[in-house]
Amino acid sequence: MLDGKSVIPLYAQLAADIEKKISNREYLPGQRLQTEREMAKTYGISIITVRKAIDVLIEKRLIERKQGKGTFVSKPKFSRNVKKLQGFSEMCVQMGVTPGARMLENRLVTADSKTAAKLEIEPKSKVVLISRLRFADNEPVQIEKNYFPIKYAFLLNAKLDNNSMLAYLKESCGAQVASSEKVIELCRATDEEAELLNVKKGDYLLFVKSTAYDENGDPLYVGIQIINGDRFSLYVYEGGA
Repeated sequence: MLDGKSVIPLYAQLAADIEKKISNREYLPGQRLQTEREMAKTYGISIITVRKAIDVLIEKRLIERKQGKGTFVSKPKFSRNVKKLQGFSEMCVQMGVTPGARMLENRLVTADSKTAAKLEIEPKSKVVLISRLRFADNEPVQIEKNYFPIKYAFLLNAKLDNNSMLAYLKESCGAQVASSEKVIELCRATDEEAELLNVKKGDYLLFVKSTAYDENGDPLYVGIQIINGDRFSLYVYEGGA
């Protein structure tokens, strides 16, 4: 309980108590907290005091309000340096979370003109489509669709659920990404994307278009990533000259 005789304001005591419980994992990321009224009753304080404590924790990004749903413990964002040549699985491991994947599509398709041009192949050529839903600690955060030249057709038989595709390519044929180009935009979630990423239709998502090249400068794949920006951030670091 809070100490009404302490020189520390009640709202600060409450904020410190909730922060301690978050730190000790008594309150877990994504967990819904008591309502302001319930919290006021539990601690024997006013709703105004509760709101001041909540505001402190929101400012510290430990909790967040969701309109019409309540107050929740914030989930840490996954962050990726888009200038670094790093696969999703490697990024997750470095962040201390478990990567995962579920295959959505693996088949031969006809390349459209833009994909063919980026892969430096003839228009309407057949290419290998590998599409997966990517997870971080069992939470869906990214949809990826990658198009490979036909010489990588062996990927159609690969077991890529919960495995790194880049690691598999390197082990299978020695192919690896040496450089890449990326364009980052915003898009709105379609019905299918919203269902896969557990967001609402129309929510803003990050849309990344990329072309990866091997050590010989040949296109390895053309891909898109559709990312839940609430759970994932991209950053670029550039040093001074």
